[in-house]
Amino acid sequence: MSDKKLQTVKVVLRWAWDPIGVRGIEDAIDEYDRYAPAVLALLDRETGDEEVGAYLTYVETERMGLPSHKQKNEDVAALLRQLYALDQ
Repeated sequence: MSDKKLQTVKVVLRWAWDPIGVRGIEDAIDEYDRYAPAVLALLDRETGDEEVGAYLTYVETERMGLPSHKQKNEDVAALLRQLYALDQ
């Protein structure tokens, strides 16, 4: 697992996904880091944006108890996929 790729996923989750609105809060910089390895594993397996988005929706609804933002999660998945492809 590439440290650079993992760091990129962490940054995207913090700045683009951010379902609880902690973007820019220094004390919450690692709030979503625990989800990054699973997202990277999905990207490594060349999983589609819909499945990556579904994982983000699962985290958002089942782990965090928040409403679903399915389209946003798929958009974040597409962004992750594009950034992942740049690092190949």
